[in-house]
Amino acid sequence: MRLIVISLLISGLLSLAQAADHPQDDAVHPRWSLHWVSGKGSFWVDQPNCHPSDYFLSNPKQFDYGQDLFGEKPTAIKDTVKEENVGEIEGFAIRQVLHAIPRQGWNLFIKIILVERKAHEFCDIFNAEYDASMESIDPAYIVEINSQKVLVTHDRVSGTGNWYVEQYWTFGKDGPVPLELSIVEQTLKKLLPAGREVRKGGGFDVERLCYAMPVWQREDANGSPSAGVVQLRFELQGHQLVVVKQRYDPQPSPEEQENPMTCTQ
Repeated sequence: MRLIVISLLISGLLSLAQAADHPQDDAVHPRWSLHWVSGKGSFWVDQPNCHPSDYFLSNPKQFDYGQDLFGEKPTAIKDTVKEENVGEIEGFAIRQVLHAIPRQGWNLFIKIILVERKAHEFCDIFNAEYDASMESIDPAYIVEINSQKVLVTHDRVSGTGNWYVEQYWTFGKDGPVPLELSIVEQTLKKLLPAGREVRKGGGFDVERLCYAMPVWQREDANGSPSAGVVQLRFELQGHQLVVVKQRYDPQPSPEEQENPMTCTQ
């Protein structure tokens, strides 16, 4: 089955889940949780899935939470596997595994991000099942924000919506903490007047800790937002995003009208 992949940002915004068992991190999910996403939806598995790294290079049916390989014998599946080192944060080694499985007229990709919890034991914290609707499947990477390192996965979805499958993790001495991106939607709901909305993705810039997007009226065409711009500024506090500045301007400057996805303040 072909998958139409939705933005992990949006799926994360629309589905808050259980309270965390590490409230000091302000996280909705505990450390070592697995976040799975595909065009079929997204969910969190709070029970850690940890094994030696070779385990994640083997039979892809073990990681096919979307059941695209249902009924197929593992020995009949043609699978090309690529493993690469991403780096290290707070002493935790990070790797990525990418399974590429040819289907009839398209390819199924399973992207797995692993973090070494203890010697020779890697935990799967992210599993995304992609198809040919993805414009690109890029390696996970690490950015440094005010001397704090953040793990990033950020893959562009094909189409005109500028959507991304994106997820971010900060790290403490006990391991990774997923950033709760729901704060973006929650803030927009309070900030934007009735009848105003953001329809497309790509507004969050983790390196600048900002979100900037044009705003649509309900009657606007998708390519013609006419209701101004919105900008949010964040800080990282307790391993989570906190809004420190927010602004909706229905009559932005010419510079902002020309570049509505650039944070100017």
